[in-house]
Amino acid sequence: MKVFAKLCLVAVIFALSARLVFSASLSIYEQKKYKQFLEGQGLYNPEDDVIVLTVHNFKSQVMNSPQAWLVEFYNSWCGFCQRFAPSWKALATDVKGWSDLVKVAAIDCSEDENTPICREYEIMGYPTLRYFHEGYQPGPQNVGVAVQKGEDVMEHRRFLIDRLITEQKERRGAQYPNLLPYTHNALTYLFEGAPNTVEYAFLVVDRPGSYLGAAVTLDLHKTHTIVVRYVNSNQTNLANLGVTVIPTVIAMDRNHRSEMFTIVESRDEIRNSISRFLNNKRVQVTDDTPRQEIFTGKWLDVKVPDMATLIQERSRQALKERIKRMGDVVFQMDLETALRYSLKHEVATTKLITGEKLRVLRAYLGVLRKYFPFGRGGQLFLTELAMKLSEDPVQGSTLAEVIQRAEQEDSLVFSSPQQWLACRGSSPTLRGYPCGLWKLFHYLTVNSAEQNINDHHANPLEVLDVMHGYVKNFFGCYDCSQHFQDMAARREMRNVSSLDSSVLWLWMAHNEVNKRLSGDQTEDPEFPKVQFPLKERCPVCRNGDNTWNLVEVLRYVKHVYSSINVRYIGADTTILHVGLEGRPATSGSTSIFRALDMTRI
Repeated sequence: MKVFAKLCLVAVIFALSARLVFSASLSIYEQKKYKQFLEGQGLYNPEDDVIVLTVHNFKSQVMNSPQAWLVEFYNSWCGFCQRFAPSWKALATDVKGWSDLVKVAAIDCSEDENTPICREYEIMGYPTLRYFHEGYQPGPQNVGVAVQKGEDVMEHRRFLIDRLITEQKERRGAQYPNLLPYTHNALTYLFEGAPNTVEYAFLVVDRPGSYLGAAVTLDLHKTHTIVVRYVNSNQTNLANLGVTVIPTVIAMDRNHRSEMFTIVESRDEIRNSISRFLNNKRVQVTDDTPRQEIFTGKWLDVKVPDMATLIQERSRQALKERIKRMGDVVFQMDLETALRYSLKHEVATTKLITGEKLRVLRAYLGVLRKYFPFGRGGQLFLTELAMKLSEDPVQGSTLAEVIQRAEQEDSLVFSSPQQWLACRGSSPTLRGYPCGLWKLFHYLTVNSAEQNINDHHANPLEVLDVMHGYVKNFFGCYDCSQHFQDMAARREMRNVSSLDSSVLWLWMAHNEVNKRLSGDQTEDPEFPKVQFPLKERCPVCRNGDNTWNLVEVLRYVKHVYSSINVRYIGADTTILHVGLEGRPATSGSTSIFRALDMTRI
């Protein structure tokens, strides 16, 4: 243990020196972000099952708690801690079903404000694991019980169970089920000490040194009509139990009728065997053990992430949560990404553009030049594209060359990387471009209505006609295109007679599509297809009978997609508004936020 502590100390010193070298290359702004996203959250975030403790909640959570706590004291800069984190997250997930008995947590001792806690509990090396029993009260000789670290999640769980068993031997751990091994050579004592509500008892007979029986006892402790005990084959007379093969599970009812079934040496199989038996008896089983994949490798083999990677990971998580909290907003990055995809992957991939396609594309660029939120460089780019359409036919490759030049950073056309923010799906195949295209045309209809509010001669179909033509001639999904054309005819798009009506027509069309695709295999489980806007976001948008209040809906939609409501997360506003924040950014400028790989958000 002393050698391990020394190694950790060396790792901390090395990490701190690396921190100084790395920080020297960052701007003041980037160093602040670094502190916020790395030091402020440490190695764990709200999406993990590890409870994050700080100086503000440590004592209120751990002291006098009805549950026990297993706490990792760590240092974000320690390479061992960085390696250890995946296996600690795995343990927290693996025993999440035990959280009413014992909670798995962590506290970052590299955070200045947490230093008093780490000093009080005499933390001398990282990571250090401490167990705090239920009802814990601190004292000079009571700083928690040291718990050994395993090589992987299975060993972590084994050492935790060892601690829980010791607790019961020392007459603590009253909240735990009976974790002491069964000591009798006959089955008649299985119900001993069990309340009258217990209908069935199970005895897991396994090999010496196995912890499967104890783990299953904890997994199924919420099923109050059963009791699970375990014994290892070297602790009992197998002949008296009638056991000839191990592992074996013996089930017994109150009338001492027993049933025996052999199993593979697997925690899951033991639980499943007991569950099948009880289901046949019409007994409901409560098993909250998570079923998702967890990290099972040896933590010492994990590669230590570099500091830049940690910054980006913290930034991604924080940004994802921030976007969710913002609700119904439009991001410049999503609008630009949708436009880029549209031009590069649908327009410019058309080999020859002529006839109706050419007329639609000219109208599309005309609408974009009027209403798309570009800066001066973007307007020049759209003008150049429009000039290329003066001939008939037009080669798609000709437009591709213009688009390629516009994507160079020194062109100052696009203010953000080609990545999704609010339209980012839970997987690369979900949401993305369809979401972005809807947002693009909602934005165009709203801004057409806003900019032409006093123009009684403005064409109310200006944007809807362009959208219809674009979807018909360029949109890559043929079935989607056909659905939209059919809906446009059925909903009488051609009869829209005002700019505000065009906004509402597109809103109703979008909700119809959402209703049709709700529950479809293309639906993102994290972003279900719902009727927009949600009642909690716009209570006045619905009447008392839950019908739409169209006046309020129009006001809400126009607010969401208004040009003054566009959010610029990830966008360089000096490209959009030259002079607003000084000189435009140059190709040599550095910014962690601009460079952030948000494809994993």
